[in-house]
Amino acid sequence: MLSRKYTFLLFFIAYIGALIIEKPVYPGDGIAGCISYLLTIFIHFSLFAFLILANNLLLIPYLLERKRFGLYAAGLIVLIFLYTFFTGRYNQFIHGVLLHNKIIETRAGFWDNFVYGLCCTVIASMLYITQKWSEQQEQVKNIAINQLQTELKYLRSQINPHFLFNGLNTVYGYIDMNNRRARDMMVQFSDLLRYNLYDADVDMIALEKEIKYLQNYVALQKARSNDNMELTLKINYQNGSAKIAPLIFMAFIENAFKYVSRDDNAINSIMISLNEEAGKIDFECDNSYDEVEPGLGGIGLNNAVRRLELLYKDRYWLDIKKEKNIYRAHLTLTI
Repeated sequence: MLSRKYTFLLFFIAYIGALIIEKPVYPGDGIAGCISYLLTIFIHFSLFAFLILANNLLLIPYLLERKRFGLYAAGLIVLIFLYTFFTGRYNQFIHGVLLHNKIIETRAGFWDNFVYGLCCTVIASMLYITQKWSEQQEQVKNIAINQLQTELKYLRSQINPHFLFNGLNTVYGYIDMNNRRARDMMVQFSDLLRYNLYDADVDMIALEKEIKYLQNYVALQKARSNDNMELTLKINYQNGSAKIAPLIFMAFIENAFKYVSRDDNAINSIMISLNEEAGKIDFECDNSYDEVEPGLGGIGLNNAVRRLELLYKDRYWLDIKKEKNIYRAHLTLTI
């Protein structure tokens, strides 16, 4: 809020500078002359505002931020020429065409307006870039703080992994050899735990490992489900070594298993599909849900959206909707 106040203040100071350079001469002939003069000032203000806003809202976001420096320079020069041209013509249009009265004289020439317009747009661009840089620094700082807090919570809640895996191996050894299903579930659970403790503790991980984790998780959940649960998992990928943020899909899958319908007299369904092709991932997770369910999602989905915004800004598309008792999350990523 404070930076916006300073921006507006600088804008009005710059406009006053433009007004001083332009120096429209007040005719001093009563109320009609005062209205005519105020209209001149208003049009001049509108032209100056157009110059600054067109630079900040169009040229900088669509050209300068995308590193199209040549196009930005050309667009800026064209914009300043337009501003300078109309600044030199608006008086004649207002008073000669609209009002049919005496033209208010100005003392600035073409190059005076051009140089001042160039200076104002360059300063506005520098202020815009500085503000963006400050916001990014603040965002990086917040991410670092959140990461430290997460690590602290993790350290506080973590038990010795070696003790845990040794315990799981001991339990696995005591499971009867004929009870193949229980032994397979124990292996799957052990793989899930190992992935969370070791593999997922990185910024990016191979897509193939993430898919293996998803398959183990879905298999374990399927083993826990009853017979009227229809579970479909479709995986198709070309580049298993492609890097992706770990556990980026898990919030949607966990949400599906948490809120799937539990009707004993109907088929309850979960459909998960992941397709990777040419550096793009198309992920979809659908689940049936009970109409009386008060609400779906929560902090897990909010965190997932926050991670997507931080890690894949302008490189993801997410659509979440509910229709005909089906909750659908559709995510596309460019990796």
